[in-house]
Amino acid sequence: MEKDSIPELAQRLWRAGNGAPTVDPDATDRPDDLELAYAVQATTRALAIAAGERVIGYKIGLTSQPARDAFGAGEPAAGHLLAGRLLPEGRSLDAAGLFEPKVEVEIAFVLGEALRGPDVTAHDVRNATAAVAPAFEIVDSRWRGGATTLPMLVADNTNAAYAALGPRVAPPREGLAEIGATLSIGDREIPGSATAVMGDPAEAVAWLARHLLSSGARLEAGDIVLSGTLCAPTAISAGDRLVADLGELGRIALDVG
Repeated sequence: MEKDSIPELAQRLWRAGNGAPTVDPDATDRPDDLELAYAVQATTRALAIAAGERVIGYKIGLTSQPARDAFGAGEPAAGHLLAGRLLPEGRSLDAAGLFEPKVEVEIAFVLGEALRGPDVTAHDVRNATAAVAPAFEIVDSRWRGGATTLPMLVADNTNAAYAALGPRVAPPREGLAEIGATLSIGDREIPGSATAVMGDPAEAVAWLARHLLSSGARLEAGDIVLSGTLCAPTAISAGDRLVADLGELGRIALDVG
């Protein structure tokens, strides 16, 4: 993929996330390295802002070793969160415009202070966090058949589609590594654990803070960060009711329409 192909691919991925058909990877000039992939992602972000959207934070993908192995990734992948894709409390998810959506159970961090510098640690993240919340991330690929390479995943904003946050609570003093989770969809139950998120979700947020330096960005006070899924991504469809129980962090529920 050449750099002059970035705007066209970004337009196609952006349109696919807003009602157009999926992007056919066999008929598309695809990024073959992460630098180009993040450039495509940045261009789709600029298109969103030009359309009136606002970036409210970030999401982290590939935070478990099996997920990284599936894409041959040596580290996680980052994407951005848009205000218009954060579902208000009590609002259902309209699945009509999605292709093959899945739900992930996450711990959302709400930062009270900026995180800057190349040496941010999990301890720094804990000190900078104003609140945490149980959260759902709805992921969906705009590539026909889904992303098959790491650059494809990154270019498509790491499959970010929608997010929903439960009630915010103070971060537990003993940290988040021991938090367990159960995702219920009807009579199905999917277990999960915060240790799947790089051993500790705060470690994932620290990675993100360091990663953003490469593009001249940083985590700011007020940013929301979805730190990675505790449970295996699970397919959803219209009529489902999603309930996630994260123990002392609380519960979150979402209806799929």
